[in-house]
Amino acid sequence: MPDGFTIHVADRVASLRLNAPPLNILTAKLQTELAATVKQLAGRNDVNVLAISSALPNVFSAGADVREHLGRDNVAAMLRAAHGLIAELLCFPVPTLCAARGNCLGGAFELMLACDQWLAGAEAGFGLPEITLGCYPPAALVLAPHKLPAALAAEMIQTGRVLPAPEFCARAGCAAVAAPDFENALAQSAQRHAALPRGVLVEATRLLRCGAAERFAAAASGLEAAYLERLLALNDATLGPKAFLAKSRPDWDHQSVV
Repeated sequence: MPDGFTIHVADRVASLRLNAPPLNILTAKLQTELAATVKQLAGRNDVNVLAISSALPNVFSAGADVREHLGRDNVAAMLRAAHGLIAELLCFPVPTLCAARGNCLGGAFELMLACDQWLAGAEAGFGLPEITLGCYPPAALVLAPHKLPAALAAEMIQTGRVLPAPEFCARAGCAAVAAPDFENALAQSAQRHAALPRGVLVEATRLLRCGAAERFAAAASGLEAAYLERLLALNDATLGPKAFLAKSRPDWDHQSVV
């Protein structure tokens, strides 16, 4: 069994639970292993839904490892791993459900955007805080405009504000589920999918996504090149992660790429 998550398949439901305490940080290694597991599950015909949740009661995931934002090689590996996982989710043959009972931030929110359906814990927070670290969320630039109202997508990417679940759900058009009801709501959603005819579910899922996997694949290489060549040319892209790790306030130089 790989470190950082568990997999259980029963009654046509594949349950993937993140389990990397304390914050389920999505390191490049973990995301690579998750992608391989999702790809393996995609080849099974006894799965009607992939439900992604957390084994930790108060957190879904704080996102990518900030340490991997330092150094070109680290960043390149981080981007490849994150985008590889998202690509596997976007082409998964049956519905994908992201059930975030606790905070879902950064790369974890991008993972959520790659899923077909969401279950949001009422006590959770949802956000893309990358800009406060001197960077931006590449995958969200592609996914968010298609999954969220335009103004909400822009606000989350451009301000980095973490939205409490009631506000996020009201603006995104999804329901917030109170903690005592969360696991039951997740189980009920999974069971509804399990009772459906798989072949029809596969066809409906393919058409519903409307080329999302192809759209993301076409954008990914350009996003990664822009991140590595333009963003990393800015001093602020290094100042932000270093300040975060040092628990200090960054002294931004506010320079742009020429």
